[in-house]
Amino acid sequence: MSATTATRFGSGIRPTLARGIRSEWIKLRSLRSTVWIAAATVLVMAAFAALFAWAITVIPDEAPAGAAVLVVGYPIAQLVIGVLGTLVITGEYATGGIRSTLAAEPRRMLVVAGKAIVVLLSSFAVSLVALGVSAAVALPILNAGGVETTFGADDLRALVGVVLYLTLSGWFAFGIGLLVKHTAAAITALVGVLFILPIVVQIISATTGAEWLWDVYQYLPAPAGSAVVSGDVIGMGGLEPWTGFAVFGGYTAALLAAGTFVFSRRDD
Repeated sequence: MSATTATRFGSGIRPTLARGIRSEWIKLRSLRSTVWIAAATVLVMAAFAALFAWAITVIPDEAPAGAAVLVVGYPIAQLVIGVLGTLVITGEYATGGIRSTLAAEPRRMLVVAGKAIVVLLSSFAVSLVALGVSAAVALPILNAGGVETTFGADDLRALVGVVLYLTLSGWFAFGIGLLVKHTAAAITALVGVLFILPIVVQIISATTGAEWLWDVYQYLPAPAGSAVVSGDVIGMGGLEPWTGFAVFGGYTAALLAAGTFVFSRRDD
């Protein structure tokens, strides 16, 4: 429900988007769960990179030793960042804090915009740090093992792509959170869409021999989006890297639009 926004009585302070972003940032960084999620994202990416780098030093020379080593943990990191994206909105419904938020800023579009910007910036920063730490731990292991690391154009695309894909995943999860409001339901939906659905489609395609299901699989959110990270190195998708990323961006935009529409119409 919308209401006329008024200047706070006696304060002379009018709610703005900038103040909304600052408020959302304060709320996000003051939660202990945010720190744990950020740390978990970095640790997951770095641990997988270190493990993969070590494995490469003891197994075949043909193993990839470029960007694939640094981004190998991105599917798990995507899930962790997705949890952060959902909690930004569902956490307030769980605690009842959404009432205070809407009392301070009744213009729901600005509330969504403020939260979305904070999710975007937080996801980008965490993804960038995770990639940097992964490089810091994996490259010395490769060098110590005598493995030559090379970074071609596809590797650079994958490094940029993993940060963009993880960042957009935060928005993808935020859109689901706007739609369902409940943390457990939002995370379940996130896992179902990004991780379980592609497996189910693959199994059905393999058991039935239905070729058209492979075409469907390529356009599912996770296989499409991951094309920009993995390409033909460790990837799941069959689309061109940036085409796949654009498809994932379309899903994300649709989720955000639907979630914003529902949020603006809901009487919380």
